Amino acid sequence: MPALLQRLTARDHGLLVLRRAGRTAIVMPGTFALCDQVIGNPEMALFAAFGSFAMLMLVGFGGPMRQRMQAQASLAVVSSLFVCLGTLASQAAWLACLAMAVLGFGVLLAGAVSSVLAGASTSLLLSFILPVSLPGAASDVPDRLAGWGLAAVVGLFAIRLLWPEPAADPLRGKAVAACRALAARLRSEDEASPDHEQIVRDAHRALDELQRQFLTTPYRPTGLSASDRAVVRLVDELNWARRVIVHSLPIPDDSPNLAARRARIAAANVLGHGADLLAAPRTSPDALHTASAELRAALFALERDAADVLPALSGRGPENGTGASTVSADEPDEPDDRQVTEVIDALEPSFDRY
Repeated sequence: MPALLQRLTARDHGLLVLRRAGRTAIVMPGTFALCDQVIGNPEMALFAAFGSFAMLMLVGFGGPMRQRMQAQASLAVVSSLFVCLGTLASQAAWLACLAMAVLGFGVLLAGAVSSVLAGASTSLLLSFILPVSLPGAASDVPDRLAGWGLAAVVGLFAIRLLWPEPAADPLRGKAVAACRALAARLRSEDEASPDHEQIVRDAHRALDELQRQFLTTPYRPTGLSASDRAVVRLVDELNWARRVIVHSLPIPDDSPNLAARRARIAAANVLGHGADLLAAPRTSPDALHTASAELRAALFALERDAADVLPALSGRGPENGTGASTVSADEPDEPDDRQVTEVIDALEPSFDRY
């Protein structure tokens, strides 16, 4: 038995397919038998059976249970509408073909927006293909809709009660790891950690895995909520932060620039508290708000100190009418080009040019 379970988990991570198949094997014949043998309506039984298959086998939403139930309920409403439209369009062959082409294109195109829509594409297409392929009149809509609605309602209870899947959000998890890895890198650079090289490699690895997770799917691997969209934006922000850290010059141990050190530590604290809140969204954000305020204060102090030590970019005074400079001999010499270039290069990574 352990060997069989090991083989199953190797081929079916988290036993997700087995969960779907098990629910479908219970619900699909049950709804069909109820509609055909008890109610005595073959049309309703057909749509109840295919509705169970579409709601339980062809789709599997991720995330917390609340979001899954909301997505499943939305799918039930939209697919029920498609059943009505497909039945009405089935009365003429040309109308059925045209409606199928338009709706199929729209559903598949919408799948590029989010993993929620992409995961539901096959189920939505089936909810239209089945009624549009079986010619029927407007009077058949109630029976078909009743069968599909029964499958949708039973499917909601099955997802909630029959071997529910654990919440999984791989993009959010990798974003948490990337935030913590960047925070560790900032602290290691400031504290001259002996494991600095390994911490740098770990940070690059965490960000590469986050980017790979985001890019290896043909659609956005997130939902449509505001928090999910924020995670997508976080992927770009973390990669930009990596570019800034890579291009920034290390601060020598004997450097008197305490403002830069405080800014590094404040930024690391923001990343750390942000990772904690991202991992546990229901916790209080007070720690992150406090760290953000400290970072703003540290950046203000850093900007003020940087402005105080900026070299004068114009060491020459305005020329008089004869072409001679009005600068006195007591004024400092013009800073060399290398010093000015270093100042400009130090500011450049702060601008997101990508």
